[in-house]
Amino acid sequence: MREKGTKYKHLVRDLLMIVSIVFVGMVYFGNQRASADENPVDLNGLHTTIWYTANGNNTPLFSLASSDGVSQSLDTMNLDKYKDLIVHYTAKNETGSTQSVEPSLTLPLFYGDLSENDGIVPGLTFDTSRASELTTSVEGNESGDKFNTYYKGSGDYTDQLPSTPLQVIWMAKELWTYTSLANNATVSISVPLKPTQEYDWANPSKLPLAVVSDMFYYSNSIQGYQSRAVWLRLYRSLVVQDFQTADYNTLVGTAKRNGIVKLFKDFAGDKTQANPQNMLPVEVTDHTQATVDSITPTDTAGEYTVTYTFDGVTKSVTATTVDKSYIDAKNFTVGYGSDWASQEFNGLTTHKDANGNGVTPLSKDVTVSIKLNGQAVGKVDTSKAGSVYDVTYTAGGASKTIQVTVGPQGNTPSNNGGGSSSNTTPNTTNNGNSTNNPVGNGNFNNGSTTTQPAVPNYAAKEGTAVYATKGIYLYKNANFKKSQRIAKYPKAKRVNRPMFVVTGYARSSNGTLRYKVRDVNHGKKTANKVGYITASRKYVVNVYYKTMPKNKQITVISKKGVHAYKNVNLTGKAKTYKNGKHLQVKKIVKHNLTTRYQLSNGYYVTGNKKLVIQGNY
Repeated sequence: MREKGTKYKHLVRDLLMIVSIVFVGMVYFGNQRASADENPVDLNGLHTTIWYTANGNNTPLFSLASSDGVSQSLDTMNLDKYKDLIVHYTAKNETGSTQSVEPSLTLPLFYGDLSENDGIVPGLTFDTSRASELTTSVEGNESGDKFNTYYKGSGDYTDQLPSTPLQVIWMAKELWTYTSLANNATVSISVPLKPTQEYDWANPSKLPLAVVSDMFYYSNSIQGYQSRAVWLRLYRSLVVQDFQTADYNTLVGTAKRNGIVKLFKDFAGDKTQANPQNMLPVEVTDHTQATVDSITPTDTAGEYTVTYTFDGVTKSVTATTVDKSYIDAKNFTVGYGSDWASQEFNGLTTHKDANGNGVTPLSKDVTVSIKLNGQAVGKVDTSKAGSVYDVTYTAGGASKTIQVTVGPQGNTPSNNGGGSSSNTTPNTTNNGNSTNNPVGNGNFNNGSTTTQPAVPNYAAKEGTAVYATKGIYLYKNANFKKSQRIAKYPKAKRVNRPMFVVTGYARSSNGTLRYKVRDVNHGKKTANKVGYITASRKYVVNVYYKTMPKNKQITVISKKGVHAYKNVNLTGKAKTYKNGKHLQVKKIVKHNLTTRYQLSNGYYVTGNKKLVIQGNY
């Protein structure tokens, strides 16, 4: 009969844990020094499973069960895709009789550095900020003993969470005491985990490992136990950093991907033949496989937010230019037969010099180049109704290309020569066939329209996000035809509505405004497709709120909840609000082309309509 709670028992059990994982490690590292006597042996009918969940989803990841017939598994985990990690463990007695057991789950920090001084450290640890998600339970054990939970940090086992990083969770009626587990009863443990620190993610050979294993003692002999281990090589698929370049034109040209340090994908070899040394993510050297989603100026001259997407992961960096010259402009329409020379600079909206100072007038030192169908021309010919010209404004190291459309023949130019300040309203009457053709049959009204402004006041600004409230199609060009459809987007619930970034504007041959967009529905087959959609407010609206809620309250509708931040640029995460939470709003704040709500506690949350809704719901 063994002693209870003795230091001897403590040391022997800890030693067996280490011996067990070292056996696994030696097998993986190709070291045959482990003896057969050190190998754990399964007891038929004692079923154990280790698995992970992430992102608030209950789908099992990296699962290993005793029924799999192997004692360990090895895989790569992309931390850019998996957040809010939880490791789970269950042990079920299906032996047909009550068993005396002591189940435990050992976390990565318990084993320390298993890489024989090659610099790799355990990559995951207990996430104390989510301590409420640590759970232990026993089900179906009414005829057995009561299990208590014991924890180990860097010191001895205790029935309280340690102040040092958690290493082991042990379940028994008393420490070092076998405990009766009835037939068909189940013991469960769940532990939230997080990366222990940031690493040199660009260096695959130094990427961290994380091993989680169980020790399930099942007999009155101290060597009677079974064990499983899940090894994970942690990595990030999109490694980025801030960067500096010469000027804006260089930034949007050859330097736009300079913020990408490395790209990686999951290990692609035979995992059954791999070991922790060669289980590495695969580097993707072709950085053009990452898309450049946007290059957006910040409130600081010469500073831009550059956003990349690769393999479903999106990240942003800050790019600065030595030459702070910047030009922005918008598309516009000129009246048929109007004077081009008097309105060639009507598209300009912003002009900053090399020092980042505003230039007045906007047209000062700006050169204009014009193309029609890819061919350089001297000017916009306003006698060519419906023609669309590419007009490029250049000053210093910055350029901006816009589209200038010639209005329909027979319309009277406005007093300023048909420029972008015309405020007349287009005639959209079409005898029942919408010219926007969101999900229509491709037929269009070819009736007359009045002169239209380049971009109506209601139109979403270039660079902003919009989503479809009803079913729509994405088309190859602005003249919507059934044969030109690229993708269909059925009507969806608010939180699942398809989202796009407006990259420009165009008009159909009858003058109807369209948005040129990029599909930003990451993870969908249509992601990153480019084309044209309707600009009708009946079908497409801004993703971000522009107004305060009437009762100064918003409700969280995202299933995963929303994070609140200390700063308006959504940095310095303060807390997370769950789905259905009502929040008191202090004010709405613009940030670049998005909005934030500042809460009564001073924190900021997104103004994204897919994540929050105005009012109490």
